[in-house]
Amino acid sequence: MKITMEMSKVAYEIAKKVYLGQLTQSQGKIEINKTTGMNEGSANIFITIFLAMMDGEEYKRAFNNDTNRFLLESIRKDFGEKFLKNALDAVQKHINTLENKEVPMCF
Repeated sequence: MKITMEMSKVAYEIAKKVYLGQLTQSQGKIEINKTTGMNEGSANIFITIFLAMMDGEEYKRAFNNDTNRFLLESIRKDFGEKFLKNALDAVQKHINTLENKEVPMCF
């Protein structure tokens, strides 16, 4: 199943709840699955990447460019410039990894 932008938008709202401690990651992936039909594995990866972006940490799996752009814009809007910088740092770390080896696309 292709992950649509509509699914990503719903997944983002749920991933925010995980980040804010309102849901566990396990609860979040189940909620994403129930509300969007995204499989739990992809939902878990979505949350993991979002959390890595929020903390400025490297992530291994990849989103498509539209999802990346959506996440960066949403993080800036919802959390401000500091967290946008963290997310951009995480993306740069991911790009550096891509330059050294092939990383499978998730979405």
